[in-house]
Amino acid sequence: MDTAVPRVSERRVHVVPLGHEHDRIVEPLRGHGADVVYLLADAPDREAERGAVDFEAAAAGLGDGRVDVDRLTDYQRDAWAEAAEFAAVRALPVALADVYDVLGVTTTVAARHDAGEPDGDRLFANVSTGPRIAAVGVAIACMVVGARPYSVEPEVHRHDVAETPLTAGVAGTVDLPIYPMDAPTTDQVAVLGRLRERADRNVTTDKWNLIQWARERDLSFLREAGESRTAKYRALETHVLSPLRDRGYVELEDVGRSDTVHLTETGRRVFFAFQHKLGER
Repeated sequence: MDTAVPRVSERRVHVVPLGHEHDRIVEPLRGHGADVVYLLADAPDREAERGAVDFEAAAAGLGDGRVDVDRLTDYQRDAWAEAAEFAAVRALPVALADVYDVLGVTTTVAARHDAGEPDGDRLFANVSTGPRIAAVGVAIACMVVGARPYSVEPEVHRHDVAETPLTAGVAGTVDLPIYPMDAPTTDQVAVLGRLRERADRNVTTDKWNLIQWARERDLSFLREAGESRTAKYRALETHVLSPLRDRGYVELEDVGRSDTVHLTETGRRVFFAFQHKLGER
C-alpha cells in the first residue's frame, strides 16, 4: 500500500466491502491510519439506482443509517464498531453482486473526495473483503479514478462464515497494479442519460434531437463546432457517438433519412456507474 506521508489537509479515505471478514477489514485500516472509511454493506434488494449514494444517511451510526444491521453477522458489526474507534465510518448499502453498483458507488465516493485531484483526498480500496464481483467493481473504479487498490493476505483460513470470519490475522498487504482506463467524458455520460430518459418513456431519439438537446444545455462538444448543421453532426459523431458505439454503449439504426440512436443495456449500466460526473458540470 502507498505509505507516503499525506499532505496536512489530505485525508486517507478507504472503500472496503463489508464481506465475511473481520481482521482483513480492520487491521489494514488501523495500520495505515485511515481517516474516513466507507463500508460497502450488501443490500441485494436495494431500491436506489446503481451507483447512488446517500452521504447524509451514510454518516449515521451503527443501526441509524440505511444499512440493515440485522443482515450482518456479529463479527461484521464488531468490525464496523472497531473501525469507528479510530476513523470516521460511513456505511453504504450496495448490491455487492452487481459490479456496476459497486463501480458506481466507488467512483461516486471518489468524486465526493476529489480523489486524484491536486487538492483532493487520497483514496484506497480493499479488494479482499467481499465477493469476487465486488472486487472487480472496486478494482475497475480504482483504475478509473486513479485510486490505490490493495489486497490483504490472511494468516488463517476458516470456513463457517455464519459463526466466524472466513480468515484471521493479517500476514501482509500487497499493492495491486494500476492500469489506465478511459472513463466516458461528461458529455458522453450526459448523452447516455438523455438516451436512458427517452428510452424509459418509449420515445425514439435521432442525432438531430441529441444536437438540439445538447445545444440547450451547452455541452462542450458543440461549443467549437460552428453554426453549420454539418459541423454539428460531425462534432456529435466524433466526440460522443463514435466512442460510445466503439465501446458498445449505443447502437445506430438507419430510419429513413436519419439515424436513430439506441442505448444498449451495457450503456445503461455504464451511465449508472458514471452519472456522478454530471454533478461536476
